[in-house]
Amino acid sequence: MAEDSAMLARCEQGLLPPTLRVYGWSEPSISLGYSQNAEAELDLERCRELAIPVVRRPTGGRALLHYNELTYAVVAPVTLAPFNRGLKATFQAISEALLLGLKGLGVQGDINTRNQKFKPVQSPVFHQSLKGLGIYGDIKTSKQRSGPVRSPACYASLNHCEITVDGKKLVGSAQKRTSKAFLQHGSLVIESDHELFASLLKFDDERQRINTRQRLLDATTGLNRVCGRELIFEEICNALWGGFQKTFGGPWDDGCTGYMEYHPRAKTKSRLVNQYHRQYKGG
Repeated sequence: MAEDSAMLARCEQGLLPPTLRVYGWSEPSISLGYSQNAEAELDLERCRELAIPVVRRPTGGRALLHYNELTYAVVAPVTLAPFNRGLKATFQAISEALLLGLKGLGVQGDINTRNQKFKPVQSPVFHQSLKGLGIYGDIKTSKQRSGPVRSPACYASLNHCEITVDGKKLVGSAQKRTSKAFLQHGSLVIESDHELFASLLKFDDERQRINTRQRLLDATTGLNRVCGRELIFEEICNALWGGFQKTFGGPWDDGCTGYMEYHPRAKTKSRLVNQYHRQYKGG
């Protein structure tokens, strides 16, 4: 994700045209939103025990487990249409490009039009899990609690213009804007490991951990599950590239930057696609 920040800096300086970067992760890694407190949100001892690196995103949001996913990053000048119409319009435009690309894989998704938090689970399976730990009783609603329990997991909430399939979150995104350029990046889940993710988060008690794990299971989905088959990473890359070409038009140059290591145990395989690269003069 250091490369995402570097792309934004180069775009601000007029040295990089509108660019789509897509990459994957060779090993599980945790990323935190720029304002999250790692000690308060994560079980850092377990992260060290499992040799899972923790990095910080330049954008906001909550904790994410990156592994079997495709991560995308888009940078462009804020003066360029349609990104000159503000944050929400930029989210909408990029989500339309992502969704169009996903349709090429057979995904019938939707763009969320409002922010929402997923409700606590009251399923028999969930209660049985609690009873297995010796915990009995009903989950209190936010009105009954002395204070709401906020999950540190990013996918526990659904934000404006994020992509869902049958009401379940498939793509989560965040954006950073400066006076000259913006960076939007996000995660397209291929396969989830909610058990591992929940074990890395910090909670007051085991009930909260089980609740979050079940919320993630009920509220999210993965690309392989949606498509009913195991997809190849390059196939997904090409589909998203096609969606951006159709949405924003113009020629796009393809270039692969190979393997870049930002952490001793976290590697990313990156592919860059630039719009109007040959014609771009900066500014």
